[in-house]
Amino acid sequence: MVNDGTAARPTRARYLIAVLLFGSVVINYLDRANLAVAAPALAHDLGFDDTQKGWILAAFGWTYAALQVPGGWLVDRIPPRILYPVAIALWSLATIGLGFVGSVAGLIGLRLLVGALEAPSYPINSRVVTTWFPERERATGGEAASRRGLLLG
Repeated sequence: MVNDGTAARPTRARYLIAVLLFGSVVINYLDRANLAVAAPALAHDLGFDDTQKGWILAAFGWTYAALQVPGGWLVDRIPPRILYPVAIALWSLATIGLGFVGSVAGLIGLRLLVGALEAPSYPINSRVVTTWFPERERATGGEAASRRGLLLG
């Protein structure tokens, strides 16, 4: 459904879209935070010091922040229905890869990759909300879905 001002009355499908966006945000946060949770055990098992842990954990933020604007540019050129599944699949593979490397350089490299691949996610979310929700519901789309029990049960 494209809401260009001439669209018919919005359908209830937009609430499924809100649920899917919520799920993607949860996955995004889990992918971003999982290494921080595992960092103490990781450092112990692989012999990393606090400085090395800091570099590994910070690497995500460098590419994530640097690629927000280019990610938004990409969202304007590739439809979200194509870009989002590709980005989710790739950042998930990069996150899985974190479990298979044991060097500081390898972990930093994969964290840089995860940050780069997750960078377009919020611009995609914004694009999807402006497409699926009428203007009067955009700020409250999640709230409306939540009231209907669609987001948090």
